[in-house]
Amino acid sequence: MSRGQRHDHAKADTAASNGARGFEKALFEQARAGLEVYDTDLRVLRANPAVLAMRGLPASQVIGVGLQDLDPQLPLSPIIREVMAEASPVFDRPVSTYPAADPGNRHDYAVTGYPLREHGRSIGAASMIHEVTDQVRRQEELDLLSIARARIGSSLDAARTAQELTEIGVPDFADAIAVDLLESVFAGDAPVGPVTDQPPMKRAGFKAREGQYGAYPIGSTSHFAIPTPYTQALADLRPRLVESVVSARRWLANDRLRAEFIRRTGVHSLIVTPLTVHGLVLGLASFYRAGSHPEPFDEEDLSLATQLAARTALCIDNARRFTREHTVATTLQRSLLPRTAPMTAAVESSHCYMPGRYGAHWFDVLRLSSCRIGLVIGYVPGEDLLASVVMGRLRTAVSTLAAMDLPPDELLVHLDDVAQRLAREQDSDPLTLLHARPPFTASCVYLTYDPVTRRCTAASAGHESPLVTSPQGVVSELDVPRGEPLGRGVPYELRTTQLTAGSLLSLFSDGSADRYPADADERVSRLRETVADASADPAEICDAAAYKVLRGTAPEDGAALLVARTRSLAPDHVATWTFPSEPVSVREARRATRDRLAQWGLEDHVFVTDLVVSELATNVIRHAEGAIRLRLILDRTLTVEVSDDADTAPHLRHARLQDEGGRGLFLVASMTRHWGTRYEDGGKTIWAEQSLTAA
Repeated sequence: MSRGQRHDHAKADTAASNGARGFEKALFEQARAGLEVYDTDLRVLRANPAVLAMRGLPASQVIGVGLQDLDPQLPLSPIIREVMAEASPVFDRPVSTYPAADPGNRHDYAVTGYPLREHGRSIGAASMIHEVTDQVRRQEELDLLSIARARIGSSLDAARTAQELTEIGVPDFADAIAVDLLESVFAGDAPVGPVTDQPPMKRAGFKAREGQYGAYPIGSTSHFAIPTPYTQALADLRPRLVESVVSARRWLANDRLRAEFIRRTGVHSLIVTPLTVHGLVLGLASFYRAGSHPEPFDEEDLSLATQLAARTALCIDNARRFTREHTVATTLQRSLLPRTAPMTAAVESSHCYMPGRYGAHWFDVLRLSSCRIGLVIGYVPGEDLLASVVMGRLRTAVSTLAAMDLPPDELLVHLDDVAQRLAREQDSDPLTLLHARPPFTASCVYLTYDPVTRRCTAASAGHESPLVTSPQGVVSELDVPRGEPLGRGVPYELRTTQLTAGSLLSLFSDGSADRYPADADERVSRLRETVADASADPAEICDAAAYKVLRGTAPEDGAALLVARTRSLAPDHVATWTFPSEPVSVREARRATRDRLAQWGLEDHVFVTDLVVSELATNVIRHAEGAIRLRLILDRTLTVEVSDDADTAPHLRHARLQDEGGRGLFLVASMTRHWGTRYEDGGKTIWAEQSLTAA
């Protein structure tokens, strides 16, 4: 190559080098990202206009200055030190700062640092800074809204929903949040239109940073003074943004307690948003910022607060609707349950009922023939009025079946048929598909007690066994096999137990037992302690159970307790005879009956009783088989029983004028208060009950 050619090549290389340096300078100067270069002592060697704008300083105050001295404007020294020490880059490290020129607004940056090396040795470092304030803020808003959707409305409780708003908003979005609801919301009443007066509002939720207390405690009632941003938001249903409380102090004079809260906590900015659904008012949410949030609320914050308030209002309205439905369901349940326990010779009873948020319990004390008593308790799960309606229908069915003197296992079989019919009705209801109701189910335990024999017979359809407390205070479970719940179409097993007079029967229904077995076991343990008091009467035990068994951990699905202390009928109040199935036995039966009535001082009832004994004994001779077994039972009523070995059922019919017979049972039914037939092993018993209040 000639000397001229070498000269031309050198000239071209120089031009290329100068061009590259020009492009490098243009790129460095015009880049929107902040770029800085540092020596090994972390002094700034170069800084482009973008980073100077981020720092809010001219080049003369940046170039040659140690990076640590510049940290108040943009804290980069910890990142660059790490880059130099590790000799490896750091990517997109977040940094936040409040510039001196704009101290009320936070700025967010993503910083990438690179080590600079030449011939294997460190010669400094460089950084690239992107401002990501808008992206970070949008992501924070999205994160907060996502949390709100997940956490607000976790329960159908208006106060808890209000408190959930305060929990997610403090401290990330505000330093304090207060939620006040119209008092009518807690009763389940419908919301109202724009509020122009001063209705009482209850503080439903409040939280402040560092445990500061609000102007009003949670649960208290207050009025918002007129005019203030609070009342303005309630009047026109538009949120209010107060960027600077200092510049709006005039309205604070109208609300002394809230003004004192603002002064005490250093609040400098606030947002007031009405809680509305379909243009109707539920309450008000107030967001406050103080020292830990130096930047005031702005229009973007107002939009976010409005979205949070909308979510909260919707959940509060759902809770209000549930409260209304729950109030109606509870009222219906109470109207379907017995008011007071009946006075009987068999037991002294009392009950305790605590409705829950779901399901319906029922219980009953049923008078049976011959001074016997029936005790029943049951539970229908469900989340709406359907559970209350089903409960009422099942209770009516039990009462009807018990009047037929069916043993507990047979009664549950017939009740199971009723439950299957109710299940079919529910499945065919279009609302079942619309609301996705769970399959029909119900549980029940039914037992009878005879004060003459002291025998207790019981059967269970998926319900917990009753507890039995002996007169000595020993508590045990009644031996009752737990069958399938009602509606499954399976038979039930009967169990008979001999009880001591003065024993305590405790029938307990815990709606949450299947879903929360640990809590239910704890309640049963406390119940055992409560019913172990052998000296307490049933009413005292129920009162104690309301406080000791359900205190602090009342089941969500409610609970019911039916307590009955057994009695024994005095031997001299029962008379029993057995006569052969012969016509002469009718006369002997009447004579024995008259003698016993004379001993009891019931001479005025001889005529009717003679008639009943004659007709029933004669029916055994004519239509049945086996001996005539006659029993008289004296209590508040006089019961005549005649038993035989046949299982044929007598029928009441109205005889015609020309008929010679067929009037026996008609006369018995006409002369007594009640009569019926009870089937037992190896025969039947026909009984008739007379009132003793009049001859």
